Amino acid sequence: MALKNGIFCLETGWTSSVKDTNSVRPILELIDRQTGCKHIYHNCATRDEVAFMLKKWKTKAVQNNFPILYFAFHGKKGSIKLNNDKNGISLEELADMLEGACTNKVFFFASCDTLDIPDIRAQAFLSKTGAIAAIGYKSTVDWMMATAFELLVLDKLQQDFFDTRGITAIKTEIETDFRSLGKKLKSIIIINNKHFPRKRTVSKL
Repeated sequence: MALKNGIFCLETGWTSSVKDTNSVRPILELIDRQTGCKHIYHNCATRDEVAFMLKKWKTKAVQNNFPILYFAFHGKKGSIKLNNDKNGISLEELADMLEGACTNKVFFFASCDTLDIPDIRAQAFLSKTGAIAAIGYKSTVDWMMATAFELLVLDKLQQDFFDTRGITAIKTEIETDFRSLGKKLKSIIIINNKHFPRKRTVSKL
């Protein structure tokens, strides 16, 4: 099944060098060529740029076609970080920007440590935004290893619908097919409790 769940990607600069060429764009371009999945990509240097682009994403014409929010940033526990930004943008700040706008959407945090947080905090983020799931890391990750993992996971996110049954199937496939790599990266998939109120919703790969 090729649903072509579009990807809305925001990325920060990875170093302060004007010669910095590191980027996740090749991942997006490869998925587009192989599956036809389209993407929107923007490089963000400031908080205002992040807020502006998320406001653009919230328009129904955009978010309905690009239900994957892919954040390629530096990170720390509970936050994403722009280059040269010590404080970062917390999950709570992101939730304020996107409150109630993310029903049946998926967050993918391509940032070190961002989801190394208590489940109650993660669930509060999912509840406020309405997103069905968040994917990310609980550790500092190797660039090449994480790039491979993100390519594989973004491809898996094309295989089903973002509803309770679909996200469960996607999670199961990711855990089964990429278990070894996921464990090395300390990746994690967190599903919104409202979809499984009586079941465990955090999965470590």
